[in-house]
Amino acid sequence: MTNNIFFRTSLFLTLFFLCSSVLLAQKGGKNGKAKKNAHIEYVTDIQPDPIMRKSRPDRHPSPLEMPALIGHGTVEQLHGIDVSHYQGRINWDVVAQQPNVHYVYIKATEGVKTIDDRYEYNFRECKRVGLKVGSYLFFRPHLSARAQFDLFCSVVDTKSQDLLPLIDAEAIKGVSIPVFQQRLLELCSLFEKEYGVKPLIYTGRNFYNRNIHGNPRLSEYKYFIASYSLDEPELNGNDDYLLWQYSATGRVSGIRGDVDMSRFVGKHQLREILIK
Repeated sequence: MTNNIFFRTSLFLTLFFLCSSVLLAQKGGKNGKAKKNAHIEYVTDIQPDPIMRKSRPDRHPSPLEMPALIGHGTVEQLHGIDVSHYQGRINWDVVAQQPNVHYVYIKATEGVKTIDDRYEYNFRECKRVGLKVGSYLFFRPHLSARAQFDLFCSVVDTKSQDLLPLIDAEAIKGVSIPVFQQRLLELCSLFEKEYGVKPLIYTGRNFYNRNIHGNPRLSEYKYFIASYSLDEPELNGNDDYLLWQYSATGRVSGIRGDVDMSRFVGKHQLREILIK
């Protein structure tokens, strides 16, 4: 009898702890999954909207130590920056005092609907402090070139620009290369008619080599090439370009956080991107 009671009690306790362990494991598994999903959602939430974010196909994997700022003081290698709402509120009085900021490009629009909410402030302040300034459009090749141009012109005073208009062409968005090239040329033509000068085209080195090099009509334009490395980029066919964006992690007094830094290459000079 005693042994029977002991046996039943032991069996009950064993089954109880076994069931409890299974339930706890299942509960822990669910909680673990929830925590993992919450972590993924959290990381996703803090990332910029990929449509709004300036894409960087040739981005360097780690911050550079600004090699192009060291030991270069010639006219041919004047430095400048490009900015958008990602830099927040910029103190342009301080920026204007920096010896390595000779020109500024400011994002105005993207696609057919997006207007950079810092554009008007940034442009007005650059003019006030006497910096040479121009405006750029982030090109979306799957959308109408005319509609993108019209949005740009609704925001930008094309008569008050110091620098050539800049087309940021670094996304192909699933269209074919011929379609991309045709729409880019259409946009360039619209800018040329409005400004009376050919626009400058910004793109990454790899993107240029894959999607632009070899088109004789696109070879007529001036280029601003992004490549985050220690050496000036080389383009297919040894194609020429004016400006090299060498870092996306630059530091400039008056701007909190990272900023894109660029400079002229070879014998190219500031006068080549001036409208007036």
